[in-house]
Amino acid sequence: MFIDQLSAVVPRRGGGLEKMVPGTDPAEAGGSAETGGPAEAGGLAQTGRAAEFADFARELGLAPDESATELFAASAGCLALGRIAAAAVARVDHSVDPTSRSFADYVAAQTPPLDLGLPAEDLWVATVLSHLGAFTERTALFALASVPPPGAGPQDAEGVLMRLRMSGIVADAGADGGRRLLRVPVLLAASLRRSAAAADSGSEASGLLSHLVPALVDHLETAEAIDAQVLADVLDLARRARHWDVLVRLADSVGLPMFLLSPEAACAAYGGLPPEAMTVEPDLALMARIAEDIIDLLGGDFDQQRLQEALIGETRTGRLRELCFLAVPDAPPSQVIVTEVGPATVLRDMSSLVAAGRHSEAADLGLSARIRPGAKRAQLIIRLVAAICAFHDGDVARARAVLHDVEVQAAPRHVDGDYLVPAAVAWAALASAVAGDHERTDALLARLARTAPRPTLVDDVVRSPWRIATALRALDRLDLDLAADCLADVDRAPDGMGLRIWIPVIGRRLAVLAARTTADLIIANDDVAHDDLDDGVPSTTLPRLSRDLVSGGRSAVFTALGQLRWAEVELEQMSPDSAARVVAGVRVELVAGRSESAIAQVEAWFYHPLLTPTGRAELAAIRAAAQARLGRDAEALDEFRTTLGLTALVSSLLPLAWLPRTDRIRLLDLSAGDPAWEPVFRAFAETGRAQLLTRLREVGAVSVSEVSMPQLSKAEAHLLDLLATDRSIAQISAELHQVPGTVKNRLSALYRKFGVSGRAEAITRAGALGFLPP
Repeated sequence: MFIDQLSAVVPRRGGGLEKMVPGTDPAEAGGSAETGGPAEAGGLAQTGRAAEFADFARELGLAPDESATELFAASAGCLALGRIAAAAVARVDHSVDPTSRSFADYVAAQTPPLDLGLPAEDLWVATVLSHLGAFTERTALFALASVPPPGAGPQDAEGVLMRLRMSGIVADAGADGGRRLLRVPVLLAASLRRSAAAADSGSEASGLLSHLVPALVDHLETAEAIDAQVLADVLDLARRARHWDVLVRLADSVGLPMFLLSPEAACAAYGGLPPEAMTVEPDLALMARIAEDIIDLLGGDFDQQRLQEALIGETRTGRLRELCFLAVPDAPPSQVIVTEVGPATVLRDMSSLVAAGRHSEAADLGLSARIRPGAKRAQLIIRLVAAICAFHDGDVARARAVLHDVEVQAAPRHVDGDYLVPAAVAWAALASAVAGDHERTDALLARLARTAPRPTLVDDVVRSPWRIATALRALDRLDLDLAADCLADVDRAPDGMGLRIWIPVIGRRLAVLAARTTADLIIANDDVAHDDLDDGVPSTTLPRLSRDLVSGGRSAVFTALGQLRWAEVELEQMSPDSAARVVAGVRVELVAGRSESAIAQVEAWFYHPLLTPTGRAELAAIRAAAQARLGRDAEALDEFRTTLGLTALVSSLLPLAWLPRTDRIRLLDLSAGDPAWEPVFRAFAETGRAQLLTRLREVGAVSVSEVSMPQLSKAEAHLLDLLATDRSIAQISAELHQVPGTVKNRLSALYRKFGVSGRAEAITRAGALGFLPP
């Protein structure tokens, strides 16, 4: 039971005010029923509390300044609390914040229990609310409904709340986003908490928290948006009550954004955890390390801008990045998925599948995993990683669908500076670019530019796919400088997420389009070759998309150099159902001088469901070039008009740019002034007509237009290999079990196919075409 020693400003049924301190009459208190209770700092004149504040300051010997105003608000005008608090401030440090919870707890420990003269139900409501910081009326009612009251409990919680507001036990705490906030003044709240904890040896407080904390966590997990104040309250209560399981639940449901929403509370909750917590909940280790790093970086200064800059800087370059970065889906076996605290078993199993090259199974596991419903953050992170695995496996449609779902679900709880929504958008932009959905890609890139101009937490998971998608669209416009800048950004980013494969992919495309000499093309190809992920790594562990991208890029370089056999070897490494493989194979036919074969293959594949609109545009361009080579200008022009229409549709100039330059210029001249160009000019209005046509005439300057490419049987290829080993005719005869005359006849036929007359010329010519290794 509380001691009848001090009283606060409390309205009575008969009207008027009780005295604040024994021996003080209502007039001395300076209040009345009409003036209401103590207000928060500021606005005293408007609330009619100026006289009461002046008496409070005079009684405590304080100057009526901002510090005294804060103390008045924090103590609800209670002289006993104010006197001890003022003395503590003077004794310790005048810069002490009298509104901080730690200081309030210190003052409450020095103050005898207060007799507020409240009815039991009002006192119980005030005690429950004293465990919260700033709260809305809705949150207050939710909290009261969550805790079983002693006895019958209040019949009208809203009415009790109104009485407490009128008395000053609950005060206004400003507004946040249009919501009116309330709070129990901090010094008074500390006194109420301490009295409740002392009653019945703490069992009442323990019981109160055992109901209040889980209820508030449930509220956070099910709410559409995260209430920063409720989050701070739950973090504080869970740490004080040693509810380690609650801290794990918060990490699963809120995650890293808690350090942006409630940084001080998050660091206090997870920093310096005792060994007991780590033993009971090992998953707390990661959040503990993050909190301790933030404390080391910022000390006690949790300024929002400094906090975000520190978090982002450390995430990108230091310890926090190592702790939080979503590494993998394409990483070597030595790497593991590291993410926020969450269902670690699922992520570890996904990582093992990725390391074994089983990206499709990793995606299946992530999408089918049964995660606790309240762990929204962990669920969405797992789905994000699963979508990335699906993307790397080449299942771009599935990846796009999952990424859209992640974005939609994460958007209501998004916090500025967090990476989850921007990452979903950035990866969706990249997936859309790969799928040839350029309209969607451009829309997503525009959104990123508007909504995520500044770095985010774990920024690499956002910036790298964003820059790669931007580079791909720059290539579509033949803006080679922008593509090169984006590629340099990706090259500077830390390795991870399986995206370094795009450095040689985009680098080779740039090389083919920009090189002015054969030497430039060879050097550029060599410069990016060290980033090919299959060097030293079994090809079976590479995801399908990576294998196709690497082989497709190499094939493009070999085709440009005229080494068509090597180009074909690379194409054979690609997935059989790869649309890029089909188009590149037809292009080899054109460069090999087999125009009729190229036309036939275009006709066979053009309407195949495997082909994308971009692939059909490339095939139409190849067919137009082949028709022109055969002297069929009318047919070539008609086919080129189809190409231009598809080029405008897919918003990409690459179907034209990938043609050998001689063929491209011939078709440009043939179609000069044709109305079919108008949709293309409209689609690339920002580029301008003159610049667009100039780019189309200049790119791909060194690509070989036509090479006489023999087609060899397996027996002829084997004979060529033997010839290149400097074996004599007799040795070759013995190897093939054929008489020398037969071998000589076969060699003569082989020489004719290469257009040469002897062994040395045949070996040189075969090497140039890629039939023999360098």
